[in-house]
Amino acid sequence: MTSPILDTGRHEALTSGSHWLTGVRHWSVSTKLIVMIAPLLILFLVLFAWAFAGRQRMQVLEEQTAVTAEAILTQIQADREYYASTIVPRLTALQVRISADYQHTPNAFPLPATFIREVTEMIANSPASYRIKLISPWPINKKNGIQDPFQEEGFKALLTTNTKMFKRQDHVGGTTVMRFLAPDRAIAQSCVGCHNSHPSSPKQDFRLNDIMGGIEISIPIESALQSARRDQLWLVTGGGGISFIVMLLILWGSRVVVTQPVRELTAQMQKISGASGDVAEEPTIRRKTEQAMGEEIRQLWHGFWDMYLSLRLHQQEHSADLEQQGIEMQLLNQRLIDMQKITQSMQQAISEEEVYRILCHTLQQSIPLQQILILRLNASEDRLETVWTSPKREDLPIDGYPVWNEPHRCPVIRSGREYKVQDTSRDLVCTSSVSNTQSGSYWCVPLIIGGRTIGVVHLLSQEINRWTEDTCHWIEALVNVAAPMIGHLQHLERAKRRALIDELTGTYNRRFLEEALAKLVVPDDRRRGQVLSLMVIDLDHFKKVNDTYGHQVGDLVLKTVAQTLHKTLKDSDVLARYGGEEFVIVLPRTDTAGAVAVAERLRIAVAGLTLRKLAPAAPERVTISVGVASCPVHATTVAELIHAADEALYKSKSQGRNCVTCAPDSLEVAYQNPGEQDPPQ
Repeated sequence: MTSPILDTGRHEALTSGSHWLTGVRHWSVSTKLIVMIAPLLILFLVLFAWAFAGRQRMQVLEEQTAVTAEAILTQIQADREYYASTIVPRLTALQVRISADYQHTPNAFPLPATFIREVTEMIANSPASYRIKLISPWPINKKNGIQDPFQEEGFKALLTTNTKMFKRQDHVGGTTVMRFLAPDRAIAQSCVGCHNSHPSSPKQDFRLNDIMGGIEISIPIESALQSARRDQLWLVTGGGGISFIVMLLILWGSRVVVTQPVRELTAQMQKISGASGDVAEEPTIRRKTEQAMGEEIRQLWHGFWDMYLSLRLHQQEHSADLEQQGIEMQLLNQRLIDMQKITQSMQQAISEEEVYRILCHTLQQSIPLQQILILRLNASEDRLETVWTSPKREDLPIDGYPVWNEPHRCPVIRSGREYKVQDTSRDLVCTSSVSNTQSGSYWCVPLIIGGRTIGVVHLLSQEINRWTEDTCHWIEALVNVAAPMIGHLQHLERAKRRALIDELTGTYNRRFLEEALAKLVVPDDRRRGQVLSLMVIDLDHFKKVNDTYGHQVGDLVLKTVAQTLHKTLKDSDVLARYGGEEFVIVLPRTDTAGAVAVAERLRIAVAGLTLRKLAPAAPERVTISVGVASCPVHATTVAELIHAADEALYKSKSQGRNCVTCAPDSLEVAYQNPGEQDPPQ
């Protein structure tokens, strides 16, 4: 979290940076509007006053002067026609010769040029000061020849184009005038003849209506231009005043409609931002400000308020999500820690029962469960075995649960997939489940190792819809941790059994016997008065059984005898197959008399077996011969003890078999005939 001082410095740096980039200070909206609008108004005013109004006034002036010039020209043309139609015929009738110097003839009728000169002199004395004169481009009239560029350009335009009248604004004698040049055409044959016969004429082929010269009309427009300039000045002054008033109105209106409402809205926004997100009701705005602000500002305010509420709601939801995620992360971390501890506990387990106990304890601590059953698949015997119940249930004998004797009927064993029932009163239940009659829900999770199902974990809950996604993930993780440990321990147990257990009879093998005797038979200083007895048992005439009934029957006889011996012995006694049809039994803390009594019970139990109930092709019965020896009475070492019991067995066989013989009390007697051959089997 940054400090307020750093935030203030950062804000000032950003503000100064923005000023440096834009070059603009904190100007109000009205000021910026004036700065933007004032040049536009001034430009518009100048263009309107000088370009539009001035051009329009000049156009009007040109039109007025043109009308005046046309009127004068029309009058001149009317006079010309009068001369052509009246005066010239009279002169012709009088046989008067008309030449270029005719105007010098005394009492001569005035010709057009003379008339124009007279009219010009008359107009010059008038206030309008109009000027009209005849212009000739030909040398025939040198006094009225071309005198300035206007006349030269005008004659070119008249001679080369069909221009009715050439006009242009010009300065003559320091006065601004509008000059017009109209074509002077031959209106009589006398004009044509005079020009064609003149020696200075440029050509002798003039015809009627050809241009003989030009009529120039000059109309002064100085006073009209001054009046137009005064009008323009008044227009600029009035427009400037109106523009100033408009800018004042813009300044006042922007302050009332924009600046003041925005400032008040900004103050409300700062108030909201300083309230740490606890503002729930929209702040009030003055009624005057509400009425003065434009619809855009009002929409801006409501948009800001909606955005604030939306962001606050989003922030609250985001905070709630973050809090929930934090709780979930803490739960996940705790579960990972628990999973690590559980994994370590299971890895340290030395038996399947310990793994089952850890698994059930963890499940009961995590989830309220009514019942936990763990079933193990015994593939060799094709059945499911109950290996753990929590709490204990005495009403679940193996034979009373059909699927235990028929594992393929269990859908979990059959498919290797879970079977979940969220409500036993509504969902489709498993026909083999023991929880169908109870209300609630249950879930069967397979124990899988390497794609092979080795068992089922059956979980029962009193709640319906108990198996949520989170709960299922946790239970599956626990089961997936336990499954490989169970498989590993089963593998170790099988390996141990293969190493220490005889596969045919299920008894301990000779290796285990030797290790056990090495631990039990200790020197005198460590014995502390404890005794130990050992008996060697041999089946009578067993070779004959193999030869007569076959080795399969012989194996069955060995297995049956071993089971009978095991049922008769105590849990602390050790039964081992010594080799072939011989068995060795170690009786810890048992003296000679007790060992002889046990041997007699074993002999009677074996003799009472009816083997043909197990297999029709089997001997009716079988007997055993037993030799008994004790430590330290008959021997003090393992080899001596086995040798003494073996010698006693030989005596039992030599005495007719199916009997128990104890080794003699003296060690020398036990070793009298160490090289004696074995009696017949």
